[in-house]
This record gives sequence, structure tokens and C-alpha cells, in this order.
Amino acid sequence: MATEPGPRKPAKGARPNIKDVAARAGVSRATAARALGGYGYSSQEVMDRVTAAARELGYEPNRVARTMRSGKSDIIGFICADISDAFFSSAMRGICDVALKQGSKVIVMNTDDQLAQEREAARVLLSHEVDGIVITPVSVREHAHIDAVTEAGVPVVSLDRQLSDAGIDSVIADNEAATAGAIEHLIGRGHRRIAYLGSVQPEEPPRLRIGKSRTSVAGPSRPSLDRVRGYLRALSEAGLPADRELISLVSQGSSPESRMAAVAAVLALDDPPSALFTADSYMTKSAFWLLSDRGVEIPGQMSLLGFDDLEWTTLVRPRISVVVQSAYDMGRAAAEQLFAKLSEPGSDGGGKGRRTVVPTRFLERDSVGDVR
Repeated sequence: MATEPGPRKPAKGARPNIKDVAARAGVSRATAARALGGYGYSSQEVMDRVTAAARELGYEPNRVARTMRSGKSDIIGFICADISDAFFSSAMRGICDVALKQGSKVIVMNTDDQLAQEREAARVLLSHEVDGIVITPVSVREHAHIDAVTEAGVPVVSLDRQLSDAGIDSVIADNEAATAGAIEHLIGRGHRRIAYLGSVQPEEPPRLRIGKSRTSVAGPSRPSLDRVRGYLRALSEAGLPADRELISLVSQGSSPESRMAAVAAVLALDDPPSALFTADSYMTKSAFWLLSDRGVEIPGQMSLLGFDDLEWTTLVRPRISVVVQSAYDMGRAAAEQLFAKLSEPGSDGGGKGRRTVVPTRFLERDSVGDVR
């Protein structure tokens, strides 16, 4: 006895399409597309059948077609300077958590802090029709490719580096004030010779001018430069002279050997410092390893205070005193700002971008001693 054939199943290994969903739900292809696309009228009973059929088959609507219908892709991009850096991976978690609550996915593009890779990342994300982009820009001066993204109607929020002067919203830490506070703490413990060790972007290094009566630092506002400013400000306000020999700046991305050589050079001065302020996590690690390798007692012979709180700083002895900036909170704030812009089309007018400052805090542990 002949039987009526049931709904066809996709061939093994084939990706189910809207025709397969329609057959499984027992509706026309147009009805299935209307129910899944959220346009036109479909009864609740039909909606439930089509949704169930799509779920059973593992059907996912075509991204481009969905974007054309709704005007949004439910995808944002994160152009990250260095995904292996704990700061940026924690920031990425904050971005992804916000995106998940908004029903969006995140495409992450790593640039290794290279401008050419950043330009390509922006091009790729535009081709994927993302709704918006969070970016940690390589340069705060060369941003024509970022301007092109906003001109294409895609909102951008800058993370960790300030582009507000270019009309782009930025989420940053108050690096200058945080560093000044850390140096003030060292001064309060009796330190007068305080070394500053940090990494700088080779394309945009700070320009230091240190004279007998006046010191200044020039260059675009970015974390590395603002931290130098905070160091010099704290010394000036305490009436302490700045010594160029105590300031060591290495190129970002330098090898651990290069960073340790910078620390060694400061320690070898005729009048060495009594405390080291390390302005980034890489330099903190290099300084700690070198001091430990040489048997320099911390804080008995040398105090150490770093910027950024990583897990290892609590596992070593002594535990390292640090300035804490919450990368996770900064990532969340950047993503929330981006989705706020997406909810208000046309909010990207000209002029100055919004600047959001995420608070830092000083965490005293065991690596700073008193000078008597």
C-alpha cells in the first residue's frame, strides 16, 4: 500500500535551508521566511511550528539576508591591539558579556599593535557588515581608516586610547592621576630617587624636556605618555627634581631581555634609585625577575610598585603593590557605550567625542618599604 512521503530531510552533511524548514513545518517557503524573518503576519501557532522546525534541523538564517531585512547584523567587532595581553583579554570578556546580553556576537581581530593590520581589520569588519566596532587604536594620530568606518555609518568606541578629539567616543583610565598617586605614595614612604620604567609606542613616543627649573612631556595623549606626565607632576608638586637618567623608555613589544637591560642600567647608576615604578605589566615582570635573579631584597634594598594587577603579582613573594585598572570594567563600559549609540541612530554627530574615565585604585601589598 502506497504511503504519502513525509517532509524531506537535508542530504547528509548539507546545510539546511529555508525550504527544508518549510517542509518540516508543513508551510510554504514564503510563510517560513516570514515567520523567521519577523516581518508580515504569522499566527502564533505557525510561528511555533516554524521555530521548532528550524531548531530541530539546526537551521540558521542567512546573515546577509537577515541584515538586509532588519538593517542590523547583531554582530559587533573588537579590533584588539594584542590578544595575548592579559589586559586586552580581560577587556574582551567585558565586551563579550555585554554583547551576549544584547543578543549580539563579537568578531575579534588582533593587530599586534601594527597599523597595517589594524587597517585590514577595519576593512574586514566592514565587509561583514558589523553593527559597530570597539577598537584599541595603534595610533591616536593616524586614524583616517577609523574615520572612514564612522563615515560609513558604523559607530566606533575607542578603548584604552583616547580619540575623543577626533570625534570618537573613548573609554580610558585616568593614567596621569593614577601614576601621580602612586609616585606620591612612594614619596610619602620617604623615597626621593624614584625610577620610571615603561614601554612606549615607537611611532608616537613622548618627547621629554627636563631642565633645571622646568620639566615637560609632549606628544599625543595615550597611556604611556600620560603615565610619564603623572610621574613628572608628582615629583614637581613634591619639590623634587626630575633626573633624565631615572627615566627609561623602551619600545612596546621589546623582548624581556631588552626590558631587563633597561632595569639593569638604572640599577647601575652612580646614584641609583631606592624605588622602581614600572608603568606596565611587562616591565613589572622584567624588573621583578631581574631583582630576584640578582638577589636584591624587595623591599629592603629596592621598593617596587607596578601599574596593572595581574594574578602572578599575588603569587610571588613579596606580593607586588600595584595600581589597579579594571580592564573588564573598561571593556564593559566601551561595549555599553557602543550599544547605546546603536540604540540612538544619528547620535554620531560631529565635534568632540564623549570621554568616559573608568576609576583606578592603588592596592598596597608588600613590595614598598620605607626610607629612613
